[in-house]
Amino acid sequence: MSKSDQTPPRARSNSGQTAATPAADFRRRFWRRLFARIDTDGASPRAALWRGVESIVFVLLTLLLSQWIAPEDPFGIRAEFPWIWMVPAILAMRYGSAIGVVSVLTLVAGWYGLAHWHLVGVTANMAGPAAAGAGMQAPEVFPQVYFLGGLVLTLLCGQFAEVWNARSRRLRAINAYLDERLTMLTKNHFLLRLSHERLEQDLLSKPLTLRESLDRMRALTLDQNRHAPARLPAAEAFLQILVQSCQLEVASVHACDEQRQISPTPAATLGKTSEFSADDPLVRHSLEFNKLAHVQSEAISQSGRNQSRYLICAPLRNFDGELFGLLLVEKLPFVALNEDALQLLSVLIDYYADGIEMGLSTRAVLQQVPECPPQLAVDMVRLHHLKRSTDIDSSLVALVFGDDETSRDMFEQVRRLKRAADVIWSYRADGRNVLISLLPLAGSAAVDGYLMRIESVSHAQFGNKFLSNFAEIHTAHLGRQQVPQLLANLVERCAV
Repeated sequence: MSKSDQTPPRARSNSGQTAATPAADFRRRFWRRLFARIDTDGASPRAALWRGVESIVFVLLTLLLSQWIAPEDPFGIRAEFPWIWMVPAILAMRYGSAIGVVSVLTLVAGWYGLAHWHLVGVTANMAGPAAAGAGMQAPEVFPQVYFLGGLVLTLLCGQFAEVWNARSRRLRAINAYLDERLTMLTKNHFLLRLSHERLEQDLLSKPLTLRESLDRMRALTLDQNRHAPARLPAAEAFLQILVQSCQLEVASVHACDEQRQISPTPAATLGKTSEFSADDPLVRHSLEFNKLAHVQSEAISQSGRNQSRYLICAPLRNFDGELFGLLLVEKLPFVALNEDALQLLSVLIDYYADGIEMGLSTRAVLQQVPECPPQLAVDMVRLHHLKRSTDIDSSLVALVFGDDETSRDMFEQVRRLKRAADVIWSYRADGRNVLISLLPLAGSAAVDGYLMRIESVSHAQFGNKFLSNFAEIHTAHLGRQQVPQLLANLVERCAV
């Protein structure tokens, strides 16, 4: 048996699939453009126009169907139930009162159109026996009560839809913020576990732990973005972290502009790299699916693996999914290309992207208040945008404790009361301890509850003493001022 006969069936199917790939890609792109999905739930003019066109088409199709089923009474005026009003009601519940009114107006226009052709109206018997006997045509009377009742029903459905759509938007905004926090906590948990494992294995050979290296990289990206924002800040430090953690030997980082054009000149290199190739199969696959790709990926054909000069290609993306860089790995040890190393590499890339995003979004805050923790600044910026877009309140509570022993004990006790969602900043100014707590998704009532919880702890530990006996209370609500000015004013109030 020859070697060609011993080729596995899977390899043959892959080769056949590779030969048919251009035609299949052309057909996929053609049908994708032909039936491109239009977002009808957005607030863009195109989405609003599409909703109006969709409602008019549905109402006209329903009217034609009703005319075909019941030509003597297409609107169901004399029927037991006017089923035609189900379409405006459904459209109003889907898109709101405005689209419901458009649907009703379309029905009214349809009635007048049919009345012009004498397909609807009052019958001869309703016009009077004298007119019927004389052969006179019956006058066509607009059913005002009928359409008024349908309009009221449609407006009620539209009002119901608008109320619940507003609630749904608020819940989606809250869930998006919580999902983002959960993702960050998951990444931090994974990094913590890997840090402990690497600390056990490489404590003698590595001078720095993984957590220390990541803290230095994040601090470097924040510092560079604060003074001179760059597309890929601290790229050399980023590659050094990857060398220590993932054993890279030859790699490069390339910046990407707003048009997703990769710069051929690398922002940082490791080892002797070759010239950048935008037509490389691994690069095209990574950019097409917007995720990390390597030579062992099943989605890449055998010919693509052989033609690629890279082993790993990973896009660098921010929170919004915008591409701002590309990591290319040309050489690394054979044993280093495994699932754990690829997962660690993906998390490190996300961590680097998080540091860049934090530096860009909090630059103004850190320039105004340099001592502010970056995590507090990032959450304040996000919650400020959340307040402006969905009117969801978030608050800052500052407690300024005295310097006596009892106040210091109360200060430590309040610090331990931090919830998982809260972000705190404690510092010492003018001989007093200051504790600033950011309460996400918390309005005035939640702030009162937070202070009452501290009051209960004060009563339980120090007797019938109130919080005002230990600390001064200052509050601020996000959204009323810009974040840098709001935080600076609060710090100034705490210093008085």
